[in-house]
Amino acid sequence: MWDSIVQAFNSAVTQLEANVYWLTLSYLFLSEFGAPLPIPGNFVLVASGYLLGRQNEIPILLMALAILALVPGATTMFWIGRRGGLPLLNRIGPKIGLSQRRRDRIVGWLERRAVLGLIMIRVLPTFRLGTTIIPGALGMPWPRYALGMGCGLVAWVITYMGLGYAIGLLS
Repeated sequence: MWDSIVQAFNSAVTQLEANVYWLTLSYLFLSEFGAPLPIPGNFVLVASGYLLGRQNEIPILLMALAILALVPGATTMFWIGRRGGLPLLNRIGPKIGLSQRRRDRIVGWLERRAVLGLIMIRVLPTFRLGTTIIPGALGMPWPRYALGMGCGLVAWVITYMGLGYAIGLLS
């Protein structure tokens, strides 16, 4: 019985390795639009890097493609936040602990540390969707958001896929 489980697992890993590019890009594209997917994007990046490391394949192409797959979702969600996010924040904000006072503090923090703040929030395992909708809803200027989110996406992909790649090389 144990042998059949190991064979099934190895077969699944082989299928994942053969399709790592399409699976990763599809998953990240959908998740950035806020699709309720069961696995966090951080884990998908680590797993993709791991599989490429096992194959001894440099992940630079997948990293670049992953960043390109994330940009449409991050951009769209920012504009959704800009167009309709403030009424939503006004309605549900107090229910989730986001009072007007806290929102004012977040706006001030984003004004002072916009680029660095977006990079930090993106890289740390947190509520990533908030890094796209909340800046739009709170009125962050588009150029500042684009710079911060672009740098944040690059740092996020390189950090997590690089970690998985290093683990894959060691296995």
